[in-house]
Amino acid sequence: MHSLSVRIRTAALNILCVLLLGFASTSCSFNYEPPRSLVIEALQAQIAVTQSSISESLGLNPSIKVPEVSRVRVDHQETLKVDGQSFIHLEGSFDWQLPQDPVRVDSSFELFLLKGQRGEGWTLARPVAGEAGDLQRWLLYPLGLPQA
Repeated sequence: MHSLSVRIRTAALNILCVLLLGFASTSCSFNYEPPRSLVIEALQAQIAVTQSSISESLGLNPSIKVPEVSRVRVDHQETLKVDGQSFIHLEGSFDWQLPQDPVRVDSSFELFLLKGQRGEGWTLARPVAGEAGDLQRWLLYPLGLPQA
């Protein structure tokens, strides 16, 4: 009888350890997930930058309208090391709509985000096309800044 209670206690302790290890590893991975509000801000920034680029290439005055972003669905997330920097790479889809526009658009997205070196702040990184063999260059847009 004594050995049965020892076995039960040992099994319970093993299960508890597995659960604690599972929780600890899961909670550590959350540290690298950008908050939902930041993903929305990154998507808004990416749309605004695209609007500006199109306006500039057409020779138009850029009138940047901040879109309303909703229904963000992240289908894939991974951490990538590129040229010694760790990027959070997100892929998914979202809905967006420009102010005073009745059309809501469902779009796919791909984001590259950098977390600040000391854990504070995030940056949207957009890859710049270059020649084969060149180091990857990035256009960087700080996120999470107070609005003026």
